[in-house]
Amino acid sequence: MDLKPFMNLMVVLIPMLLLSAEFAKVAIIDIKLPENRGSQTRSTVKEAPTEDKSNKLLLTAIITDSVVTLGAKGGFLPSLYYREYHRYIAKDDRTEFTVEYKQGEMPKHPKTGREMTIYERFDILLYVCDENRNVLKRLYTKFDELVTNFMGEPMESVNVGDTVFALSNPRRMIIVSNSAEFVSKELSAYDQLQNRLMKIKELYREADDADDIIIAAENYVIYDKIIQIMDKARAAEYPNISIAKLRS
Repeated sequence: MDLKPFMNLMVVLIPMLLLSAEFAKVAIIDIKLPENRGSQTRSTVKEAPTEDKSNKLLLTAIITDSVVTLGAKGGFLPSLYYREYHRYIAKDDRTEFTVEYKQGEMPKHPKTGREMTIYERFDILLYVCDENRNVLKRLYTKFDELVTNFMGEPMESVNVGDTVFALSNPRRMIIVSNSAEFVSKELSAYDQLQNRLMKIKELYREADDADDIIIAAENYVIYDKIIQIMDKARAAEYPNISIAKLRS
């Protein structure tokens, strides 16, 4: 039997099969991981990293377009969810109106229909809301001070003879003689933030950085909001304020 034709076929077919085959490529990357993390391949660190035993609080206020959160070295307080409203005063006829803020949109004059400008924006209002986006209402004094109980919780109602506190620094004690003197209004996120900051101040006056606070905001947070939060931080006795930017 003549095997030459078969051998010629194998000589041609085998190289073609080898050229068309795909092989897995193996690459070795030499990565040097951070030291003191117990992750080195050559020398494993068996001792735990040094614990920060300083008496610093590291208080930080984190601001996004819908949430304000207070955090510290020990953890975070429940976030304050809010709805944002802008108050405008028209430059032509002094018409005043308030609308809910929508990012990227400018409101229109309620009478003439013209688009308002940013220079006609008079105030930014933040109202605390629940998980269903319903704005919460709490009691305020005739001097526009938030009313709280002795634990610093905002009050929804009071009775004659109750002892409550107005949000000032120091807190002003009030014995209710007439419940009609108080008015139910939208709970301002600024006021509630100051209320929480004052409670933290009362608990951690001995901290090494008891006068310090970091305000960290996202890039698109309106600067006017940061200014008002800075004012509330100063009112709560945090004179040393640092500004930081949240990474997107």
